[in-house]
Amino acid sequence: MHRLSARMEDYLTTIYRIREALGVVRVVDIARELHVSYATTSKILEKLEKQSLVKRVKYHYVDLTETGREIAEKVIRKHRIAEQFLVKTLGLNDLESHYYAHYLEHLPDELISKIHSYLGYPTTCPHGNPIPGYTVTYDTIRLTEVNEGEECIVKRLLGELSILLEFTSRYSIRVGVGVVVVSKTSSSIKISLNRGVEVEVPRRIARLIMVECAVR
Repeated sequence: MHRLSARMEDYLTTIYRIREALGVVRVVDIARELHVSYATTSKILEKLEKQSLVKRVKYHYVDLTETGREIAEKVIRKHRIAEQFLVKTLGLNDLESHYYAHYLEHLPDELISKIHSYLGYPTTCPHGNPIPGYTVTYDTIRLTEVNEGEECIVKRLLGELSILLEFTSRYSIRVGVGVVVVSKTSSSIKISLNRGVEVEVPRRIARLIMVECAVR
């Protein structure tokens, strides 16, 4: 049985979320997401590797082992149910719910299960990401793939990465919001929100926003 501190669990869940968003996990991305140095991140990863929770995929890249993934999914499940609770009952926004859910993700399993039942068993978090244990089918593409002039609806904010939620919360870009791609450059995507506001979205952010187009 692995006894991990909340901080060590943070590394496992961060690897899980980055992989969910980008497909691969670089050490530098973990450090950036957790706001710690590369050296500190490397030391923690070495400890997790010795516990057979993390494995090196190639130089500067890591992934979770099967055991590491199981631990991460258990925490992520609690976190995403807690996010739904904070949004639906307290009216918190995407960024706030993600932040405060960190304090609730260590509640007893029984209490989280009761909260899940109270909410009507949602299958995704407020950001559209699946709650572990559920299979959710998406008919979506990345915002970077949408053509100029196309209308679409935001369906998912991949991995709930901090760089993404800080940006989307600032402009109220959330699941269910309609957008139109106005123009595209090599560095950004200009979108018009359904309330008439235009926003310049950097491509590094746009690639993390999954949308469903009206007509394709």
